[in-house]
Amino acid sequence: MNFRDLDPETAQQELAGSSGLRVLDVRTPEEHASHRLPDATLVPVQELHLRIGELDPDTDWLVVCAHGQRSVYACEFLAQNGFSKLSNLRGGLAHWVGKGLPIEQ
Repeated sequence: MNFRDLDPETAQQELAGSSGLRVLDVRTPEEHASHRLPDATLVPVQELHLRIGELDPDTDWLVVCAHGQRSVYACEFLAQNGFSKLSNLRGGLAHWVGKGLPIEQ
């Protein structure tokens, strides 16, 4: 595996700290509009291959989706294309919300 798998609590700690971790949301625009992590960059997984040039491969990315499946695919795709600082949000935003962690609506 070419990426870390973070539980919601660890991801929140890293986002709140000075790690430089940024959020890449690979859900649909409709999902993103309903709720999201603050300052998330939206690139739907089905557009990732077309829009990869918009993303900095040197950025430390936390990749998120609804349940953790699309984000795993996105991490694998990004890793194959030269991204080395990748983390997957285990269980997706459903798990994040289930832990009572904050989101924007």
